[in-house]
Amino acid sequence: MKKFFLIAALLMSSAALAAAPKVSKACSKANGEQACSESLIALAEQGKSGDTSAIELYGQTLGAIRKNKKFMKPVMVKVDTLVWETCKKKEKNDCLSACIARTDSSFTREDAPDSAACAANPQKLVAKKVSVPTPSPMKLLIDSLSVDVFWASPFHVASNWLSAVGDSVIPSIDSAVTFLMGNDPADFISARRKFHLCDAYGDSLNARLDSLNAPVRCPVIGSVVDPRDNKTYRVERFGEKIWMIDNISFDVPDSSACYDGDSLNCDLYGRLYTFGAAQQACPEGFHAATDEDFDALSAVDVADFAVTVQFGGYFNQNGICTLVGEGTYFWTTNEEDASRGFVRNLFSDATNLDKASVDKRFGLSVRCVQE
Repeated sequence: MKKFFLIAALLMSSAALAAAPKVSKACSKANGEQACSESLIALAEQGKSGDTSAIELYGQTLGAIRKNKKFMKPVMVKVDTLVWETCKKKEKNDCLSACIARTDSSFTREDAPDSAACAANPQKLVAKKVSVPTPSPMKLLIDSLSVDVFWASPFHVASNWLSAVGDSVIPSIDSAVTFLMGNDPADFISARRKFHLCDAYGDSLNARLDSLNAPVRCPVIGSVVDPRDNKTYRVERFGEKIWMIDNISFDVPDSSACYDGDSLNCDLYGRLYTFGAAQQACPEGFHAATDEDFDALSAVDVADFAVTVQFGGYFNQNGICTLVGEGTYFWTTNEEDASRGFVRNLFSDATNLDKASVDKRFGLSVRCVQE
């Protein structure tokens, strides 16, 4: 019997190993560049959604690619250029005059000889084609792709990308310090980069900023657990208030739903609530954000808040869902009248939290603020 269980365990272990994701074999083959590139791009797309296992495999794939000398071999390209050559004896006088004239002209090149050098050894500029090494197509791909996925992924996985890619491609901690000290914290693009860099380098970046008495610091992101269903939400202080920076996802029966009825969308974007359900969505000690809560956000707070937005779309009075990945609407507790409530909305191509009123039967997202 023991032998049977041992064999069964070994078989299960082998099956698990077989099912584990692996680096594409094409990445170690001289002629596998196309298949390897496709594999890397697919992993990048998975990683953009925040899939940390895909990010880890992306890093392993990069390691295999960099070991493949065929993939990484520079490409020699012929380019037109001007080079200095020593003049022949028979043209020495004319060449000397031209050499001195060039060094004294407004077209002087950094590598041009000075007048004394010309007198000792007259030279002339000659047009030639020379071969220069340029990065291989694979090198160009992995560099551009790695930069893109680092910035395009959710900020809370930036440290995973740093581990996978390294700071030879994405900004180093020194570059991060320079960037944060020189950019407008109220600018959305700057805020987004700040969150990524802060997640990538963590406390080390804050320590560097503190040592320089920098006016900017990394956001301090904590977490709270909703005791009703034990779900965890990230929180951050904006001004005097603690906000959840994840959309709440507590199930209010009959008045809330996942986008398209798919529970995975609840995991990604939180639940969508009617106006009435939104008032019940937050756990004890928190409330759905009010108009006043949104109005109290400073320009820097708004930029930081915008970075955390998950574009979860909405459903209308007929339950039809739309706009996921493109926009989001947050209920406030404030009413326009008996049938409409006030909301704040943000779209993926904008940076302002606009105010509007929406039919209370619509299903929108909710952000909770601590009492």
